[in-house]
Amino acid sequence: MSHKRTHEIACPFCGREQRVDLWDSICADEQPELREALLLNRVNRVECAGCGKSFRIDKPLVYRDGRRNIFIHFDPLIGGRTLADVEESFRQAQAELNGLLPADVAPLQVHLVVEWSELIERIFLLEAGLDARLVEHIKYLMYRQNAGKLPADRKGLLFDAQDSTVDQLCFVVQDRATRKLEAVLNFARADYAALANVFQADGQGGLLAEQFPGPYLNGRLRFLQDQAEQ
Repeated sequence: MSHKRTHEIACPFCGREQRVDLWDSICADEQPELREALLLNRVNRVECAGCGKSFRIDKPLVYRDGRRNIFIHFDPLIGGRTLADVEESFRQAQAELNGLLPADVAPLQVHLVVEWSELIERIFLLEAGLDARLVEHIKYLMYRQNAGKLPADRKGLLFDAQDSTVDQLCFVVQDRATRKLEAVLNFARADYAALANVFQADGQGGLLAEQFPGPYLNGRLRFLQDQAEQ
């Protein structure tokens, strides 16, 4: 079930300290209204009792939709933690969780995201029945094919479920500094299906697993890593 706890926070605008209730976990199949609130950026949002300004508290949050078999762990890079730190703690927590499962129950497939926009994107992506690892590979291809117009150090790509069609997967370009949406790139669903067939034939531990070996999947970072190694 969904769960929230009381936290001590300080307003980032005026510094006033206050106690607020924040969600630690959301079970969307039990409380669908929380899914809608999350997608509308209303989850873990605070209105300061001092200055009246509204802001979101980014903290670890587990999102689960048992009906759709979706399990996402949002763990933002805060408090000086690095991506390596987050991945390691995620691996340990997942190993402990799977160790509690009966032997005849398959391990849970938990998705790790570190940015709020990734959490929203991953919900829509999984609800659409898409493979998250393959989608990140497609983003990698888009960066490689549009290196001059799509600088990976400054521009992000987000799957857009609303504007995707039966023929095209839609991706929006987002400036990572301003968070403004700037352009749209499309990828043919027929090409997605073709890639899915290729990687399925390649096997579970094949090329996609080699490209994204860790629990955190990010085509943009993988492209930047490959560029740095060249």
